[in-house]
Amino acid sequence: MEEKEEEPKNTEGLFRSYPQLKLMFTEYLDFVANKWFNSKPRPFVEFAIKTIEKLWNEKNFFVIEAPTGYGKSTISATIALYSIQEEFKSIIAFPLRTLLEDQFHKFLKLGIAEKIIGKRYMHNPDSRYLIKPITLTTVDTLALNLFGIAPEDIEKVMAEKSLGHYFFSMFSVLFSNLVLDEVHLLADSTKSLSFLASLIKIAEKFDQKVILMSATLPEALKAKLKEVSSSVEFIGFERALDKEFCDGRLKKSYKIEIEQLSEDKKFEKILEWIKENREFSRVLVIFNTVSEAIEFYEKLRAEGYRALLIHSRFTEKDREEKIRELRRIDGDYIIVATQVIEAGVDLSSNLLITDIAPASSLIQRFGRFLRYGEERGKIFVWFEEMNGDFYKVYSKDLVERTLNWLIKNADNFNAHLPFLENAKGYGELLNSVYRSEDFKIDREILENFEKIYLHLENAPKKALEMLFEGSGSFVREGFQVPVTFVKEKMSFKTSEFVKNCVVPVSFELFEKMIPSVFGAFKEEKGIKFVPRENLRFLEQKIELKKLFKIMLKENILAFAVDFDYNPELGMRLRV
Repeated sequence: MEEKEEEPKNTEGLFRSYPQLKLMFTEYLDFVANKWFNSKPRPFVEFAIKTIEKLWNEKNFFVIEAPTGYGKSTISATIALYSIQEEFKSIIAFPLRTLLEDQFHKFLKLGIAEKIIGKRYMHNPDSRYLIKPITLTTVDTLALNLFGIAPEDIEKVMAEKSLGHYFFSMFSVLFSNLVLDEVHLLADSTKSLSFLASLIKIAEKFDQKVILMSATLPEALKAKLKEVSSSVEFIGFERALDKEFCDGRLKKSYKIEIEQLSEDKKFEKILEWIKENREFSRVLVIFNTVSEAIEFYEKLRAEGYRALLIHSRFTEKDREEKIRELRRIDGDYIIVATQVIEAGVDLSSNLLITDIAPASSLIQRFGRFLRYGEERGKIFVWFEEMNGDFYKVYSKDLVERTLNWLIKNADNFNAHLPFLENAKGYGELLNSVYRSEDFKIDREILENFEKIYLHLENAPKKALEMLFEGSGSFVREGFQVPVTFVKEKMSFKTSEFVKNCVVPVSFELFEKMIPSVFGAFKEEKGIKFVPRENLRFLEQKIELKKLFKIMLKENILAFAVDFDYNPELGMRLRV
């Protein structure tokens, strides 16, 4: 009897049914590249996927390094589609919500049915317990589910009404293939790196697959990851894997100028640079603090320039609108930003003016320069006097190491490629700046996370204790305190209120704002306003841990503060 030939899979209906034929990783990659770019995948992406495919049954962890703007998100989508078709489910985690939203819209272009894909973060319960077969989430929400206290269960566990659905949330994560994008941001602190180490150890015990991706992973960090697990495969970009891409980057012509500026004259000097370099009309100016960015933006506007301001103190709605506006820009522009521009914002400038920052951040900023077809441009890096342990928001030590290396090598430095034969690549900058002692893992944190899984009978209680001890996050050094400019009750649903009216600020900034707090909005059969006189805990000095605990207990959505806000400038403190 003649064998019947297998019919090819119908890719148009690929995600609405579960076919019997097993496809290779590379076939899913081809599908994604065709849908997103109407072309074949880039050579290094194809190499990375083939390496993952070859070692899928041998390794648990894959660390992928590729230059900024190379298209690493194609790998995320490929892993996600392979997972739901050939295995079970997938979770893609991002350090920033803006990056999540951008990628979610790209995933929808693949024709995936809405019942298959979802997103989950605080006050956005689209994929509760990260249950949808493809879920895009934040690293914070991933951590909450991994340790058995999904956002939807925290209130129940805290009130001791129940232990929540902790097995469900834990195994929703453990039964998934995980992708963590921009993973270098998890090496910024001992706390976040300790979480990453814990995730790797737990995933290894449950034979999970985890893909970590970044453009900026120094050798010292990779060595630290090897200490955590021997089942790590590093897949790094090399010139031989995509000569065409490298040749295109090498053709770009630009000069890097480094100059010290005084606090009182820097804005005038930056304006001068813009005026003197009018041939470069796509301008990106990056500051290390919000207040500096706002002040310079206002000076630009006073000079008659049209510009766009982006920083962290906008509502989610206004921030999303600014990202959409960026995508619509076609032609000349001036963008004034803070470090929020480093991830999840796809733009290309030909005049980059930036304050000095640690190597990892600076390289991400360089990734927003001559990103596409442009061949000529100019970079200005300025620095100011350095005192104390910090340079603005960064470690002074890391900033000084970065600056000293740049001063020595700026004339022979390529900001777009990691390693070169006849020049210095950004990989050499990274490896020169970062040392083993810059990446610390707290063994006590690891042991405490392990105890959650060793004592499953009360895992949520243990996890909640750790969450309080960690000031509201398993990952970050502290949670962002939500504040609002709303002065009276508005007819919003909770999710709409949070998206349209709330601005996140650091605890340090909130402490300065406490005298201006005139109330709070809480969730209680809708949204209820609570006047200042009922917030007695604000009358004495309060620690971050205590504030977080009170906010959870009282269901406080945001503190009402007397500050100036508008969609153009964002939140501005009154002097």
